[in-house]
Amino acid sequence: MAQYKWYPPSRPRSRPSQLWYRFLASDRLGSPKGIQSHSLAPTLANDLQTDNTPIHTLTLGSNDLHHLKQLEKLPFWLPDIRALDLSDNPINHIAELDNILASGEKKGKANAGMGSLKSLVELKLNGCAFREKTLAMQDGEAIYKHEILRRFPGLRILDGVSLERVVFPIERKPKIKHTEEQKAALVARPYTFPVEVKSEFFSEAAAKDFAMSFCARYFPLFDNARGELLPAYAPNALISIAANTLSSRSYLATQVVPRTRSERPQPVPFEPWTKLPSRNFFRNATSIQQRMETLKTRADPEKLLEWWDKSVPKTEHPLTDAGKWCFECWVLDSEGGRVRLCLQIQGMFRELPSGTYRSFSRTFILVEAPPDSPAVAAGFPATILSDTMIVHSYLGSNAFDGVQPLASHGVTIQPPSIPFSPSEVVIPAGAPAAAPGLPAVGAPSEAEQQALVAQVSQRTRMNAQFAMMCLAQNGWDLEAAVANFEEIKGSIPQEAFL
Repeated sequence: MAQYKWYPPSRPRSRPSQLWYRFLASDRLGSPKGIQSHSLAPTLANDLQTDNTPIHTLTLGSNDLHHLKQLEKLPFWLPDIRALDLSDNPINHIAELDNILASGEKKGKANAGMGSLKSLVELKLNGCAFREKTLAMQDGEAIYKHEILRRFPGLRILDGVSLERVVFPIERKPKIKHTEEQKAALVARPYTFPVEVKSEFFSEAAAKDFAMSFCARYFPLFDNARGELLPAYAPNALISIAANTLSSRSYLATQVVPRTRSERPQPVPFEPWTKLPSRNFFRNATSIQQRMETLKTRADPEKLLEWWDKSVPKTEHPLTDAGKWCFECWVLDSEGGRVRLCLQIQGMFRELPSGTYRSFSRTFILVEAPPDSPAVAAGFPATILSDTMIVHSYLGSNAFDGVQPLASHGVTIQPPSIPFSPSEVVIPAGAPAAAPGLPAVGAPSEAEQQALVAQVSQRTRMNAQFAMMCLAQNGWDLEAAVANFEEIKGSIPQEAFL
């Protein structure tokens, strides 16, 4: 028996969706001398051509890989991969991981297009040379995690350890390339939208008055006297600005149609905004220290004023043109008798001194200011708890100015059968009204309602809010609510589902 030598089976699978490519140098079935590291990619590509089973787990550990350039097609070969093992390879530089990113991801784009590992949730790099060197540095663990998560933001498990981080339940599906026939079918399909686009949304009339009073005071000062804004900010308020770094051409210059490429107006760079530094984690703030520097606070007023006056470009907002603004405001909660609101603003401004038009998105978290507060003394109805600004290339205001409604583009406005909020639940005619603070006559108890909501949510995958609406609209009859859901589920908005 000594004359017989056992050879490991080539690329065994413990499960149909897994590929095991560990220790390929000892794989005599693939080659008499074993499969060398530089031949890994051709071997993988060849095996995948002969087997169309979707692969979710790939093990490439212990293959003497110094570089990952040969794996740059991996996202195309395995678009559904969820777990990747590169452990125990002498990879010297963390930048080698960029080879398995899509071109868009390398540039920091959220929509990376085809060829990206959008489904990857587990990555194993134990024993890789760059990992051990990074962990040996001061704050090495934080730096290592930062560099990995910057490249693979959907990870939940790193090196066999679950990451303590918030991951939004958004399925990161790879981009699908449709055939011409599929594209034609999509174009021919009627498009519906639940509501018409409007220039504003306020959860209640009082919120509108409050928000408009704040904006009327805030934006003239932001344009002309930023130092007078300080009393409006809470001592612990956080302030940040991020820049969408696509080049912007002057709006005025684009009014002249150039005849040749050389006559096109030169793009106006974003350097004034990216050097703030901009809170753009892909393009500018790539280290932990840089990310911390992007957050400003009222606690150091002199530093904040210096940043506003010397770093943030001067602006000129169209204060007298209501069509250039889009407002959304709703009440968040109440704390200590004071109401907190979220105010989101879409609009435009002219950057000075270049004269370039920019679009912006700005989100304020506001709290009702006490009568004796510095904010009220300075003429502000609210104190700012958070101020987040995003600067874009000029996008215009056609999306919300109401001049071109969706219906004018062939879009059918089809209101949802299930109302958007509990206040819009339709009460059947003749139903007895409930006294203030009491449940409606015939309605189940609160505990019974919660049990019914849980059952509807489980059977329909709707969230608790919409499940409750559906039940209320069907008289809290479980089977009637589910039957109604089946009839209208095609028109229910996506946000209704878990």
